[in-house]
Amino acid sequence: MQPLLPPLLQQLVGLGLLGLGLYFGVQLVRGTVGYLRYRGIAPTAVVTWPAPAPAHLRLLVALGAAGALLAAVNAGMRKPLHHVLALALMAAYFLGMVPLARRIRLGLYRDGVWAHRGFLAWPQVARIAFVETPEIVLLLTPRRSTAPFKLPVPSAEYGTVRKIIEEKARAGALQLDPAILGI
Repeated sequence: MQPLLPPLLQQLVGLGLLGLGLYFGVQLVRGTVGYLRYRGIAPTAVVTWPAPAPAHLRLLVALGAAGALLAAVNAGMRKPLHHVLALALMAAYFLGMVPLARRIRLGLYRDGVWAHRGFLAWPQVARIAFVETPEIVLLLTPRRSTAPFKLPVPSAEYGTVRKIIEEKARAGALQLDPAILGI
C-alpha cells in the first residue's frame, strides 16, 4: 500500500508534530509550576475573585478531546511515538491545564498580586494605574519589564483593592517609582 503523503510532506508533518509536542510540553510544565506556586500563595489571600472564563472555553475543551482522539487513532495505527505524544500533550493541556488554571483566583495576596500573567510580588511593582472604562483593570508594571500585568477588578471589589494598595504603600511593602514626568 502506498503512503497517503509524499515522503517530504510526511517529514514536514512529523517535524510539525514534534514542534507541537515540545510547545505543549513546555506549556504543561510552566502551567504546573505556576499552579503549584499558586497553591503555596493561596492561603495568604487578602481579597480575591475567580478569573473570567476564557472566551472560547468550549472550543478549547473540544480541541483537547480531538487531540485525545487523534492520539488514540495514531497509537492504533502505530504512528511514530512523537506523533502520538504530541497529540496527547496537546490533549492534556486543553483538558487538564485549562480547567486547572481556572481554579486560580485573581486578586491581592499578602505578598503581592496574582494577575493574568501570574504572581507579581509587591517589591517588584514599579508603577500602577487603574483603567476605568467600561470595566476596571489594574495595570501593574514590574521593575524589570515594560509589559504590564493586567488584573481585571470586579466593581464590587474596587474600593477594597484601592484601600489595600494604599495600605501596602503606607506600610512600605509597595514602593512605586516616581511618575515619568515627575508629577
